[in-house]
Amino acid sequence: MRVVRSQSGASFIEVVTAVGLFALVAIGLSPALLSARKVADLGKDQSIATALAQDKIEQIRQAASVSNDSDGPLQPNGSANGIFSRNWTVTADSPTVGVNRVDVTVRWRERTSTSDQAITLVTLVPQ
Repeated sequence: MRVVRSQSGASFIEVVTAVGLFALVAIGLSPALLSARKVADLGKDQSIATALAQDKIEQIRQAASVSNDSDGPLQPNGSANGIFSRNWTVTADSPTVGVNRVDVTVRWRERTSTSDQAITLVTLVPQ
């Protein structure tokens, strides 16, 4: 009499093939994941830079008189020793008498890049 055994589980060849296929897919997706990470970091830094520029504009609006200046390096919360630097230019009576044009530029160096990034916000403030 012949005994029939049920085959359950996977053979060694099937396991090796599955692991190899997973490795190929993972290697193929890694550049896309790295690129997505870089874009996310850039977006985060742009948001921080915009907030730092808006904070300076609000400080200028509250001040009695303001001159051109700069500060930095700044951390995201505005304290010292970060990757952001900020400078502002106040142009009196521009575009009309009694109104100042304020340009605030925030610069930073990306952690993964050798080039500087910058954003500039422009607003008008009554004198």
